[in-house]
Amino acid sequence: MLVLGLMSGTSADGVDAALVALSGAPPELQWRIVHLASTPYPPELRAELFACFRPESGTVDRLCALNFAIGRAFADAALNCIRAAGLRPDDVQLIGSHGQTLWHIPTGANASTLQLGEPAIIAEATGIPTIANFRTRDMAAGGQGAPLVAYVDALLFTHPTRVRTALNIGGIANFTYLPPHGPTFGLPLAASSSNAAQGNGGTRVEIAERAFAFDVGPGNMLIDDAVRRLTGGSLDYDRDGAIAARGRIHAGLLDELMQHPYLAERPPKTTGREMFGRQFGEYIWQRGIALGLSGEDIVATLSMFTAASIAQAHRAFLPRPADEVIVSGGGAHNPTLMRFLAQALANCGPNGQPVQVRISDELGMPAQAKEAVAFAVLAYETWHGRPGNLPAATGAQHPVVLGSITPGRTPPATDVLSATRQATDPTTEASNPATYNIDCLSTLEVVDLINAEDRRVALAVATQREQIAQAIDAIAKRMSQGGRLIYVGAGTSGRLGVLDASEMPPTYNASPTQVIGLIAGGPAALTGAIEGAEDNAAQGRADMAAAGVGERDCVMGIAASGNTPYVLGALAEAKARGALTLGLTCNADTPLHRTADIVIAPIVGPEVISGSTRMKAGTATKLVLNTISTGVMIKLGKTFGNLMVDVQATNNKLRARARRIVAQACHLSPEQASQLLARCNGEVKTAIVSHLAHLTPVQARTRLAKAGGVVRRAIEAKNEGDCSESPS
Repeated sequence: MLVLGLMSGTSADGVDAALVALSGAPPELQWRIVHLASTPYPPELRAELFACFRPESGTVDRLCALNFAIGRAFADAALNCIRAAGLRPDDVQLIGSHGQTLWHIPTGANASTLQLGEPAIIAEATGIPTIANFRTRDMAAGGQGAPLVAYVDALLFTHPTRVRTALNIGGIANFTYLPPHGPTFGLPLAASSSNAAQGNGGTRVEIAERAFAFDVGPGNMLIDDAVRRLTGGSLDYDRDGAIAARGRIHAGLLDELMQHPYLAERPPKTTGREMFGRQFGEYIWQRGIALGLSGEDIVATLSMFTAASIAQAHRAFLPRPADEVIVSGGGAHNPTLMRFLAQALANCGPNGQPVQVRISDELGMPAQAKEAVAFAVLAYETWHGRPGNLPAATGAQHPVVLGSITPGRTPPATDVLSATRQATDPTTEASNPATYNIDCLSTLEVVDLINAEDRRVALAVATQREQIAQAIDAIAKRMSQGGRLIYVGAGTSGRLGVLDASEMPPTYNASPTQVIGLIAGGPAALTGAIEGAEDNAAQGRADMAAAGVGERDCVMGIAASGNTPYVLGALAEAKARGALTLGLTCNADTPLHRTADIVIAPIVGPEVISGSTRMKAGTATKLVLNTISTGVMIKLGKTFGNLMVDVQATNNKLRARARRIVAQACHLSPEQASQLLARCNGEVKTAIVSHLAHLTPVQARTRLAKAGGVVRRAIEAKNEGDCSESPS
């Protein structure tokens, strides 16, 4: 799904737009930035906005007009980004607009928030469904409406072993505490009324329940205010930190600022312009002048105030010290501020060591784009009926679906959600926005783009780890009772099934009838297209009958689309005969899901070349089939460690392989391994058990038979019933 995120922060300098391709669902959400753009506010609009920030001049009539004016500015920013990406508005399925925060009252009897930028204006101008007013629903649930980006931080930046904070330095500084996840992170946790909610046909897992976030205090807001005062409004911010670099930090003023009561409040907490805006900036400026400071000194002191307050929050409120701070937002581009931040965090790491400060660009997220990307993700979650707040960050009583949906221009009698689903399903047939202009790229760029898409495949397969493990155990159980594994597919899917089946006899000495591959159109379809074969459901049923499928068998239907009639017919017949049915597809919510007992569905997203499922879908299919067949063979005792001990030495290559396997398993020289194999009639398993269990070949064969052919079980079994002769 192609979603456009729109964001204007507390600095209020313009609209950041992020066009993001999204697929899957948390915690395995897949995302790719397609295009980024930033559109400054027109000077007159920005001046009006700042006038309305002040209670004394923000009159009702001005606010009413400003709401529509900002809506038009957001719509212009959206269209600019779409055009710059080489796309049309109807290529984009959804817009998520944060709007422009005018005022925020996080707590108390009057707790409320106001973001301007009328979403109806955006939806009308672009024709795209628009989700806005994200913060209000969290506040209705008892939260402070911020920070909402914490949920996305947890999705994108959590590290397996390192404690991180995802720090955003916009007008206000906020960060998300991200503890490392263990091997179970991202797996379904026990759902309860407090940490899960129903949405989109399933249970939503609170994927980041250990993370929390809060607003630290001022980020760039006070620095920008001082710069405007120093330059008479000719500059809006300290470009490259040059002004602060010329100034000197006044320790007394810094100590005074660090006593601000907000800094000592415990999270969850949020703040904004109402506390650290123009009024507070006026006080600091006058205080600095009274102390004899230059404008540069005031800017330098305020820059260190931002850094020091961030460091103090790290010392005071984290369960354990951070290893890394990942910085995004406009402040990440201020070298002086970043230098001050590194100094302030010098003793905040584990055991008092410095914290590593990194720009989010290093992790693939442009520093200026994170919040716009975040609101694209939050809109995507809302569209799919999934909560997008993190109660540990906002203080809400429970997770909630955020925002309100304003429909775009849709076909008559068609609801917005259905129209978008029709436009995006099946995923494997959709047009990939990342490769629209692939025919205009250099050869090396084409290679890089295909490689970048291929990197998504393994991640998609990883989301199906539990289903794959379930399939392996179920197949191994039936095969140990004499059942078979039968792959059924058409086209590329069928060929991959036949390929995997054909490799089992030479690799694991499996019987040629133990794993079977059937393809629509028969053997001729392996090298040529058999028109119409995949549409013949009756032939799928007939092939199951001809194979004599029974209740001990397992039949896996392979269909990237999930709706191939031949495959569905075969599975229906197999299920009627009592077989275990499995499905492998690269789309969500397909007919295959409603036919198979176990479904494996790695969602790899649109192909590089639209509909060419021999690419990412084919790669995902091969990875899954390799994993399943290998896992089953391991369960059936076809390996010892990672050695293929069921190899049959029928030619010179396989005899050399058998010698290497025995030498490695028994820690013997090649010559000793050859001698051992000779005594055991070339039987690799017998040779290994004989040597490691100190048995004769006859004893080893007896032990293997009792152990069902599993080498490790035979080696570790007791000697009861073995012959008494000594090994030779």
